[in-house]
Amino acid sequence: MLQGKFPLDNKKLIFKEGETATKLYMVKSGEVICLKQSKDRLVPIFTAKENDIIGENAMVSGSNYSYSAVTNSMVELIEIPASHFSTVFREAPEWLVELTTTMLNRFQHTANLIAENRIIHPSLVQEDKFTSEFEIECKKMLS
Repeated sequence: MLQGKFPLDNKKLIFKEGETATKLYMVKSGEVICLKQSKDRLVPIFTAKENDIIGENAMVSGSNYSYSAVTNSMVELIEIPASHFSTVFREAPEWLVELTTTMLNRFQHTANLIAENRIIHPSLVQEDKFTSEFEIECKKMLS
């Protein structure tokens, strides 16, 4: 049911904060920088690498994407349509759904704090990968 792997070039927008979530993605190779808008700045909240998943919070909560995702290298992704995710998630035990929801709510709270306080820490993204030039390019993609 997966729509399969597909490659993306460096500096390509995967999804935009606030857009309707239609897919969830697994990163098979490469890096994706996930960014939140904070006033006039973009703040990296994490870097997704091999086997990481992006867009999960929107899928679980049924809301829009809560951050933007931009490739930071050549990337290979597996996309999982929202309809497929919903079918599988509905079949999960209630305790697993609650655990997943709690964990994602905590992540979202932390991501909001990172963005509000514009915390850029090496554990979130390496400085040489989130330069002011990259931020400008991302702003152009998002406008």
